[in-house]
Amino acid sequence: MRRPGLPPLRLALLLAALLLTGAGCAVQRADAPLFLPAQDAGAYHGLPGDARLMSAEIQAVAWSDFLLRHFDPWNRTQPAYPADKVFWGLTDFAGKRLYGENLRPRDPAWLDAMADASRVAEYPSLNRRAIAVANTAMRVLPTGKPAFDDPRQAGEGFPFDYLQNSLVLAGTPLYATHESADRAWVLVESRFAYGWVRSADIAWVDDDFAGAFQTGAYAAVVRDGVSLADKDGVFRFKGFIGTLLPIAPAASKGAPGSDLTVMVPARDDRGRAVVKYARVSQGDAQPAPLAPTPDNFAALANRMLGEPYGWGGLYTDRDCSATTMDLMAAFGVFLPRNSSQQAKLGWVEPLDGEDGPAKKARLLKEGVPFLTLVRKPGHIMLYIGSNDGQPVVLQTIWGLKTRSGGKEGRRIIGRTVISTLEPGENLRDLARPDGVLLYSVRSFNTLP
Repeated sequence: MRRPGLPPLRLALLLAALLLTGAGCAVQRADAPLFLPAQDAGAYHGLPGDARLMSAEIQAVAWSDFLLRHFDPWNRTQPAYPADKVFWGLTDFAGKRLYGENLRPRDPAWLDAMADASRVAEYPSLNRRAIAVANTAMRVLPTGKPAFDDPRQAGEGFPFDYLQNSLVLAGTPLYATHESADRAWVLVESRFAYGWVRSADIAWVDDDFAGAFQTGAYAAVVRDGVSLADKDGVFRFKGFIGTLLPIAPAASKGAPGSDLTVMVPARDDRGRAVVKYARVSQGDAQPAPLAPTPDNFAALANRMLGEPYGWGGLYTDRDCSATTMDLMAAFGVFLPRNSSQQAKLGWVEPLDGEDGPAKKARLLKEGVPFLTLVRKPGHIMLYIGSNDGQPVVLQTIWGLKTRSGGKEGRRIIGRTVISTLEPGENLRDLARPDGVLLYSVRSFNTLP
């Protein structure tokens, strides 16, 4: 019954406010079982903050290997991958029902058009060095249009565009092997992946540029979204954790902790790479590789927390393996782009056949915070310590598998978080056992 004296309009507004407030609380309560209360990567390792997790000698070897791989595309004279690997999408998608950006089935003729644009019979048509002058999407086929599986299925549809291979950060050396029929796309190889990028997002590298850009001293961007404008005030691109740029030779001997002058690549009116210079503050970039201490790892990891999930680097966001790859790059440790490949590096400890308590006990005993990766099929996590006897991981995750009334669904997380290996264990509709991450963990491996 309406309270006497309260006008109907005011009553409606009050009820709406209460409903909105309640909805907000419900969302918070719903998320509570998923993550640890302290979203702080430095809260769980239990180590001295300035302790080196790698010796100087081991890190020097890792850094040398990283740089070798980073610049290796400029040393290639032929493709590293045969046509059947490069054009796998045309084969794998043939006969499959794909959905476009309007979530309606694509006409099968669309894939035929992609084959024509790819000029498969003429591969390879290029043999040129290049560099990314923008943060660009690396695609399976030469198009910015998406290809989704059936969006009515749990875990399909947005954001799982199966044409999105990876994000390529500005400043990444590339080897160009092929060009699309309309010349709008170029097939490139990087240190971590290969695929199509927009031709306007790269520039051609000659000997002079390649020599100038390999200064031997490099800066790692240590926060996301750093705006890099050259000395003329022209915006060039944004830097992200994982971006690596040469320190200008004249500035390489600056005082410790001072701002850095870095070299940024730009594209001239003929598509050639030219060097520009940008000033970055010490809070935005630091000389690489960073000292491998818990404090430094935690600082970078904390700046990634809460960032949206980005399948294949969609919208310059990260998926699980991009998070681990970009974080490790700042410390000079190379990781491949794919989670299954990342899980093969270093000292690998298989966990097949072990139950949940045994898996956790092994990880707690043998894992090294910030250097141990934890793998389940299709997903990779970074071990960062323990909490109340539970292993704690940093992970970028889309969601948890749910099941209710026999129908499968997803509890969307969609960001980078800190959790145990059993997030959502208190959820009534969590699929059991397959919705529990711990159940499907198959191995962990310690870097480098």
